Amino acid sequence: MKIAFIATYPPEKCGIGTFTHNLRNAIEQVTRGNDTYTTSIVAVSATPADFNYLEEVKYIINKNNPKDYVEAADFLKEYADICFLQHEFGIFGGENGNYILSLLSRLKIPLVATFHTVLNKPSKGQLSVMSAIGKRASRVFVMSDMAVDFLEHIYKVERDKIVKIEHGVPVFHMPSSEHLRRNLGFEGKKVLLTFGLLSRNKGLEVVINALPKVVKKFPDVQYVILGKTHPNVVRESGEEYRNYLKLLAQKRGVEDYVVFDDRYVTDEELIQMLKATDVYITPYLNEEQITSGTLSYAIGVGTVVLSTPYWHAKELLDEQRGILFPFNNSDVLADELIDLFEDPQKMERIRDAASMYGARLSWPKIAQRYLTSLDDVLKETLPEIIPYGLNIDISVMPEFNLKHLRKLTNHTGILQHTKYDVPNLKEGYCIDDNSRALIMVLMARKHIRDVNLSAYVTRFLSFIHYMQKDDGTFHNMLKYNYGYIPEKDSEDAFGRTIWALGTLVWEAQSDGHRKLAVEIIEKALPNVDKLKSLRGKANTLIGLCHYAGHDDNRLKAVKDKIVMLADDLVAAFKKTDSGIWRWFEDVLTYDNGILPLALLNAFNTTGDRRYIDVAVKSMNFLEKNTLINGVFIPVGNREWYKKGKKKEEYDQQPLEAMSMVMAYLQLYKITGDEKYLRSMFRTYLWFLGNNTNHVSLYDHRTGACFDALTPKGVNENQGAESLIAYWISHFTVQEAYYLQYE
Repeated sequence: MKIAFIATYPPEKCGIGTFTHNLRNAIEQVTRGNDTYTTSIVAVSATPADFNYLEEVKYIINKNNPKDYVEAADFLKEYADICFLQHEFGIFGGENGNYILSLLSRLKIPLVATFHTVLNKPSKGQLSVMSAIGKRASRVFVMSDMAVDFLEHIYKVERDKIVKIEHGVPVFHMPSSEHLRRNLGFEGKKVLLTFGLLSRNKGLEVVINALPKVVKKFPDVQYVILGKTHPNVVRESGEEYRNYLKLLAQKRGVEDYVVFDDRYVTDEELIQMLKATDVYITPYLNEEQITSGTLSYAIGVGTVVLSTPYWHAKELLDEQRGILFPFNNSDVLADELIDLFEDPQKMERIRDAASMYGARLSWPKIAQRYLTSLDDVLKETLPEIIPYGLNIDISVMPEFNLKHLRKLTNHTGILQHTKYDVPNLKEGYCIDDNSRALIMVLMARKHIRDVNLSAYVTRFLSFIHYMQKDDGTFHNMLKYNYGYIPEKDSEDAFGRTIWALGTLVWEAQSDGHRKLAVEIIEKALPNVDKLKSLRGKANTLIGLCHYAGHDDNRLKAVKDKIVMLADDLVAAFKKTDSGIWRWFEDVLTYDNGILPLALLNAFNTTGDRRYIDVAVKSMNFLEKNTLINGVFIPVGNREWYKKGKKKEEYDQQPLEAMSMVMAYLQLYKITGDEKYLRSMFRTYLWFLGNNTNHVSLYDHRTGACFDALTPKGVNENQGAESLIAYWISHFTVQEAYYLQYE
């Protein structure tokens, strides 16, 4: 059996790399003398050139290079019988690590995977990536019972695929604890230890705040904080957290009792420290940790453990193998420590229970359990591998980049225009852009869990509220100094605002956001009957369909308006449909995909097939005139495309690609026909260079999008509309990609 691991790997300092190194070595140990077993490593790193890898590393993936994942699949086909993936968020490139899916979609051998983190509230993107891996894998390994439950019920992984195997513990022949304590300078001390990469979520301040009460009773206590600061924390805020802890120790008068050991230690050094420690403490601040390797190590060597009740700790410290104390509660922690030091027999009972359980966690025993599962996989018939993702190449899509959104957005809202990539304050704000920006961040929030976008939701909603008039309509333009710009009301802006609010009603994470969105919509509703423009009607129709959702009461309140707007679009289509010119007007103008998209939403809400029939006919007409030989060429805005006239190709606007991408996704959802996915992706690629000029409108440096494609190249301004059009298209394509795995 040729086993190929995909993971980070030493000398890169990473917990997953250490785990993989230990598991690989243990497999080599238990199969020594059996030439049928070999192991190799496909190492993943953001900076592979920085490392002199060990000889077992046979292939290297640059984390952020999509092509490396594709080429790695070819390597695995030639040199491995089974692929063993180590999954952790942050290891792989792409949003939520989705670049790994482009490798797995091309993999021709069995796949098994260890999930080191299993979230109970994943983002849509995280859920989709892990579900896709679980669907493709023949076995999925986790380290706790709770992770088994999450995989089965949240990620919908088949139960008979899931195998629980605990985290392994290294085996070293150690001197006695007394000898180690002398060598480490702990003789005569009651030693408390916390180990790991420092970051705010570790909660070490809880221990420091407990120390005054403990040292008053036991002045021989010493608290050792072992480990470097997490590299991501260093990049963002330097040693701010470590310095905070040092200042806190001084403030609490316990600086002489706290030792900061700023090292990344080897497994052997860590085991020595644990064997010389009286109490190991993990004071983490929240429960959402499914696996802790350091906690497993502590139990494995029989150390007394005090921990907050995060998921892994509750399971591992069960049956009196350790003691739990409440989150962020220094008083209870102090009392528990005092109680332990006053009762040596209790400490000995806990050590014995931990040691007995830890005996099953040695790496050789853990490796043998993995090998048994891998042997079973190779005996099974490899199921037919469905080539997921071939309609959409996720590897070409850039990661979400907030840089330009941050630049354009201030405490009022998102600014309308730029000069090049510099915000143009003279042009102020418009409700169009703030409404679409609200839709964009709501989409992003579903896909990306680790980026806090709630402040943007509040800002854009607040802007919409400020712009609503007493009669329920909306001002469209606002000066930078907050004065309204007098102009005729925009029905497009009205409709886009209703669309954004309707989306928020269902996507809000705050009751306040939801209630305000409903209030604004209800105030605006009397104006729906007055709409004249087709695009104003179409945008409003989409918004009302979102607003109605699956709520019978809301649907009842707005259904008449939904039917009225949809019927108006159908009537307009029938009036100009010649069988050849199959459109709603005698001219193709702007934001064209919005019209069929609106009817597709109306069909989803009402079930009336007239709407989908017209939507499909008009989309086919649009595609025939804009998707030419696989290249999206929208109607240029220099002169609209009139019936019987020649189509103007320039200037091409990002808004056109966005509306078409969204319409294609709706068609795929309704029909299941993958041709719409292919057309959607080709349209999206317009942003990335598959266009008449062969230039990218997406700016990888800024996370922005150029304002237009012109005969000479791109319009170098990077305004809000183009930024939003790109990212809405991006997340629409991502949603379509993940739908293929469902």
